[in-house]
Amino acid sequence: MITANRGTNIVGLSAVFFLAAFAYHDTLFWMYDRYTGADSYYSHGFLVPLVALFFVYQQKARLLQMEQRGCVAGLYLLIFALLLHLLGTVLYIFAISGFSLFLLLTGLCLFLFGLQVSRLLWFPLVFLIFMVPLPMAMINLVSFPLKVFAAKAGVWVVGALGVPVYGEGFNIFIPAGQLLVGNPCSGLRSLIAFLALGAVFAHLAPLGVGRKWLLFFLTIPVALFSNVVRVPLLILASHYWGLEAAGPDTLIHTGSGMLVFIVGFLLLMGAAKVLEWKT
Repeated sequence: MITANRGTNIVGLSAVFFLAAFAYHDTLFWMYDRYTGADSYYSHGFLVPLVALFFVYQQKARLLQMEQRGCVAGLYLLIFALLLHLLGTVLYIFAISGFSLFLLLTGLCLFLFGLQVSRLLWFPLVFLIFMVPLPMAMINLVSFPLKVFAAKAGVWVVGALGVPVYGEGFNIFIPAGQLLVGNPCSGLRSLIAFLALGAVFAHLAPLGVGRKWLLFFLTIPVALFSNVVRVPLLILASHYWGLEAAGPDTLIHTGSGMLVFIVGFLLLMGAAKVLEWKT
């Protein structure tokens, strides 16, 4: 164990942050581009460190009472994170460097503040992983079957309502014309965001460990179901008011996207209440 006073730790922490910002500047710019890009899957990325800092602040009183005894295991994790960053830089795979940044911050906490503090801050540290975008190759790989699923579910629901509709892959045919289920309607964007939201719900819920994990994993069907609600609405709007009515950037298209998060949020709240009631 390594003993250090708070002043030394603050100076060391500031120095490492400046060095990390310099070493990771290309990765940070890549993350910024992924957060702000068109049809971004990670527009929530800016909020992740703020949420993590909020949970750290909640532990302020306990942190001030703890003795800060740095752990040498954190140094090994720091070295591994830097080697991983080097690998990502050489291979030009920013997702690897982004993940190494998460490991770097975790190792830094462990090295400067010790195991006791790191255990207390385990959730905000782990939560930071939600700010690291997945590689686009993986996004495209997962997005394709989700688009097909959303299209088939939408066709089934609308067909059950008596609307003449036919689906082929992620193409939907109605009397008004042809609709294409694009990446924004695949549900992957809401799934990624809901996983982060579900982690917060599970952490705050007064549940046992097993039920916290159950609540977290329930975000997957919640996100998929919420998106299934959106696609039939867009098909129906196109059928009754024309293809342009539900096109990209229209009020209906944007509003249906907001509806996905409202429905998902309510379902998560309901799931949390049910699990609390059954405790």
